[in-house]
Amino acid sequence: MLSADPSFKLLAICSCVLVLESLVLAGITPAKRAKHKGFINPEDNRVSFGEARMVDGAEHPEVARVQRAHRNLLESLPLFFGLGLVYVLSGAPVLGAQVCFIGFTVMRVLHAIVYLNAVQPWRTIFYALGTFCLFGMIALILRAVLAG
Repeated sequence: MLSADPSFKLLAICSCVLVLESLVLAGITPAKRAKHKGFINPEDNRVSFGEARMVDGAEHPEVARVQRAHRNLLESLPLFFGLGLVYVLSGAPVLGAQVCFIGFTVMRVLHAIVYLNAVQPWRTIFYALGTFCLFGMIALILRAVLAG
C-alpha cells in the first residue's frame, strides 16, 4: 500500500508544508494591501476599513514583493509535486527522498522568508539549493528506472 511507503509519507508531509506556505503567502498579500490602504477591485472598497484607495495597476512595493515571492514558489511547486510522485513510484532510495524532499521544502521556506525581507545573497543561495534538490530527484529517478 502506497501510504505505508516511507518516501510517500515524506512526500505527503513536505507537500502539505509547501501548500501551507503558499496559503500563508496568499494571506500576506491582502494583509499588506490593508496595511497600505490599497485595493485592486472596486468591490473590495466595501470591505475596506478607513481611507482605502483603488490601486491603478501598480501595487505598493511591499505587496509586489509578497506577490513575487508567492509566484516564485508557485512556479516550483508543480515540479516538486510531479517529480516527487514519480520518485515514489520509481522506487528510488528512501535516503534520497529524505535528502531531496526535506532539502527542497526547507530551502523553499527559507527562500520565502529571505525574499520577504530582501536578504541577498541568501535568497539566491536558498533558491539554488532547492533547485539542486530537484536535480537530485531527477538523477535518482533515472538511476532507479534505468537500473531496474
